[in-house]
Amino acid sequence: MNTQYRKTKITLLIALLWISIISIFPYFFNNFIFSQDDLLFHRTRLENYSQAVKHLDFFPRVFPTMGLNFGYGADLFYPSILLLPFAIFRIIGISFVPSYYLYQLLLSFLTASTSYYFLYSVKKSQKLALLFSCFYTLSTYRLIDQSVRAALGETLAFIFLPLFILGIYSIFYSNRHRWQLLGIGMSLLIASHLITAFYSFIFLLLFIVINWKKCKQAQIKSLVQAGLLSLGLSAWFVFPYLEQIRYLTFNFANTTLWASGLNFNLSNLFMNSLANMSAPFTELAPNIGLLLLVAIVTAIFSYRKLTLVNKRLTLATIFFSLVSTTIFPWGFFKVSILATIQFPWRLLLFTSFSASLLAVCLIEQFLILSRKDVLILMALASFLTMGFNINNLTQSNIQNNITVTDENFTDFYESEIGHGKEYLVKDTDFKKYFASPGLFIDGVPSLDSSHHERNEYNVDYYSAQINGAQEVQLPKFYYKGYEVQVNQKVIPTYNKEGLVTVKLGQGVHNIRISYRKTTIQKISVIFSVLVVGLLIFYNFLKKKVSK
Repeated sequence: MNTQYRKTKITLLIALLWISIISIFPYFFNNFIFSQDDLLFHRTRLENYSQAVKHLDFFPRVFPTMGLNFGYGADLFYPSILLLPFAIFRIIGISFVPSYYLYQLLLSFLTASTSYYFLYSVKKSQKLALLFSCFYTLSTYRLIDQSVRAALGETLAFIFLPLFILGIYSIFYSNRHRWQLLGIGMSLLIASHLITAFYSFIFLLLFIVINWKKCKQAQIKSLVQAGLLSLGLSAWFVFPYLEQIRYLTFNFANTTLWASGLNFNLSNLFMNSLANMSAPFTELAPNIGLLLLVAIVTAIFSYRKLTLVNKRLTLATIFFSLVSTTIFPWGFFKVSILATIQFPWRLLLFTSFSASLLAVCLIEQFLILSRKDVLILMALASFLTMGFNINNLTQSNIQNNITVTDENFTDFYESEIGHGKEYLVKDTDFKKYFASPGLFIDGVPSLDSSHHERNEYNVDYYSAQINGAQEVQLPKFYYKGYEVQVNQKVIPTYNKEGLVTVKLGQGVHNIRISYRKTTIQKISVIFSVLVVGLLIFYNFLKKKVSK
């Protein structure tokens, strides 16, 4: 019995590893990464976080060298803690490109594992769970996020969405309310990709409204517990985020929907999915892939024969598909809180989940579940994935896209801080500052009268000759938490046109600036760590008592 159990576990592990390897095949044979969409931003973010971890700063908030040493608050608004494995790869001496592909392999394995865990928890069937893991992990939109758009945040969100949904399922459809799993799942979505977390919350509210009759006292209690746990686990990010936006207005506050999203119609989704490819980002063709499209079409034509559960799942999948296109009147929400999605086809993440689940449920209903059938279906998904990846590489080669290598990954676009410069204070003239990366005295660049010497992590030193009382803008983008010392004395700072600014009197001044973090930032981390500790201790005691 033990031998059989061990063989089953080994077989499962091999299958999950196979799915993970296929997801990045044949990319890992290359000694380069094609530079598309978000890669350069995440390249800079990954390297800056590696430097922070090397200095044991796991919550850096502001990356001091990002953006031509102006320091960019990426970690304040786009949490980096889940980049830790990549940072470890770099710290132990693995070069950038292999570290990147190893990290992507790890993310695929975790996605395959959580999706397997999700369906096994619901169906108690290893075959169904493995098929769902395969369809979901190798879903075309996930491959687009991973290898075409280099959308690292969304790729991370794919890992934790199954845990979030499993938590909801347990509260509404089982006797065991796993509110802790819902709280943990939401907090991990927040740590991965705030936009996905926001829309997950929106869909949860919609689900509660639709299923309000099922929402008894026990369900409400579990949802409240999950919400409080999620808030506690995410305090390290949420409260510093709220602190910054309370005092400052950032570019992301004025987000509008992008034209590329407002032009994505149902015909685009259908035809792109038939093609089993997505052109490089300049001609991006968002889709869910041939396999999941066939599952949706099959469910539609077989709708009358479906079980009640599968009918509802079909409707949910159609809903997610439609709201990702122009069928939904997104133009009406072009300037609203919903515009944080940037492009509606981002919701194909949810379509990928529901369509993968639908495909597996159809296979279960129509009894296509022999060992041979499972192997054939996994082989088909693997074949389509390899075709997609190879087509993408071929198109990138044809267009002669820029490649990032171990030799050049630090050589270009050193000022890269993302397409929309979302995390700058509103109206910051970054082009002006990048053109003159030195002190500004009374609004005028003063390169001749300033000297910059930086020889410590997160600490910059300047010297300046000031003639009379003058206003000095330091070459650091403003965020709450900076400390400036002038002649070894801490002085007040404030924001002026997006830069850390001080007032100095006449004379030569030695200036030291560092991001010291705010009290809220420090306390919130301690609070979240305590919540994690209490959660572990509570479950340990609960398990001990039950024994």
